[in-house]
Amino acid sequence: MLKFLHLGDIHLGNNQYQNDDRMRDFFYALHAVIRRYAIAEKVDFVLVAGDLFDRRNIEPRVLTQATLIFKELRDAGIPVYAIEGNHDRSGPHDGVSWLRYLSDWDWFHLLEPEHDEDGRMTLQPWDGRRGGYIEHGGVRIIGSKWYGSSTASVIGPLSEAIAALPPCPAQILLFHAGLEGYIDSYSGGLSHHQMLPLKEAGITYLALGHIHKRYEEGGWIYNPGSTESCNVAEFAEERGAYLVEVDPETGAHQARHIHHSKFGAQRPFQRLRFDVTPHSTPEAVLAALDGELAASREAFDDRPVVELTLTGVLGFKRHELELPRVEALVHKHLEPLLARIRYDAVPAEYAVAPGVSVGTDRKQLEREIMRDLVSRDARYGPEAERFSQILISLKSRALAGDPAADIAEFVAQSFAQPSAAPVVEA
Repeated sequence: MLKFLHLGDIHLGNNQYQNDDRMRDFFYALHAVIRRYAIAEKVDFVLVAGDLFDRRNIEPRVLTQATLIFKELRDAGIPVYAIEGNHDRSGPHDGVSWLRYLSDWDWFHLLEPEHDEDGRMTLQPWDGRRGGYIEHGGVRIIGSKWYGSSTASVIGPLSEAIAALPPCPAQILLFHAGLEGYIDSYSGGLSHHQMLPLKEAGITYLALGHIHKRYEEGGWIYNPGSTESCNVAEFAEERGAYLVEVDPETGAHQARHIHHSKFGAQRPFQRLRFDVTPHSTPEAVLAALDGELAASREAFDDRPVVELTLTGVLGFKRHELELPRVEALVHKHLEPLLARIRYDAVPAEYAVAPGVSVGTDRKQLEREIMRDLVSRDARYGPEAERFSQILISLKSRALAGDPAADIAEFVAQSFAQPSAAPVVEA
């Protein structure tokens, strides 16, 4: 039996909320899982299924973080096999990504397919510098990359390239793509049925990345989730890594998910909501909030990231409530690493119309409102559902702090094929 560690969506260099402590948290999470579940468990190899880095252009300190991790693995005699994700791939004019740079300097093996003279996808064996697959102790590890909006159309050619390889009972494919149905705001994911040609071609373990929560399907598809929370909403999701034992002779495997809480102390998040409706003045809101925050204080091992959402209907003009004073109260009572204030309360004239239940799901209400607004424009009305979903996805990405360049690329992909569903990058 061989043992390996499956990681994805590490996002080194994520300067979340422009806070250096949060950037270091991403490094600490990776360092902990490598020490506890790669080196201490004496795995045979480590897999990284894309998004090692948070962005294409990384700072020197982020490169240092990566090389420190890979040096520890090299010193322990543990090789790393990786692919590029949407966040760390090379740009259209760059030519070479930082993953290619690290691979060329033998810190790990970057696996990716090639194309022959006729444009057909091929998988070449690792030649010491490049290749689409590598054999390790009788297990074949195959690489792909991020294909974006063309992911579904790549499954066929990739399956054919895998089927053309010499037989091997145990084959792992690294693939940066998401399955549909696991995140509400994610559109453009693949179905299990669409993935089946890969299994029919001989893949026994599909090592996914891209979606930041853990899921698995069919006893052969595994997505570990991110090693750290890339936004406040992800904190409650189950994330982590897979520790896997595989039989090279049969391909049979046992995959154990390691919950992110097992990595060691992770940055706590505290999400609070405060209804302003009962309070008729800004001073009354602040006084009531002062008391509620004092009562909501929790004991944390580390300073938390706090998100406070103001909800309800305002009895005064929106600008009269000074958000710096709200944030000051959060710091006074909760002593957070940083505080984020979301102002979702609305003036009375924009409150939900009579007859709409106050218990209506907020996401569903947002979808309905957005779809109604889009449908009013004759140019987009026939596809109101699709365009409203694009707008909601754009909002989610902006709130998550995604780089402007990634948001612009998402817009370009979404509108490239008018009849296709939008692709949302995690």
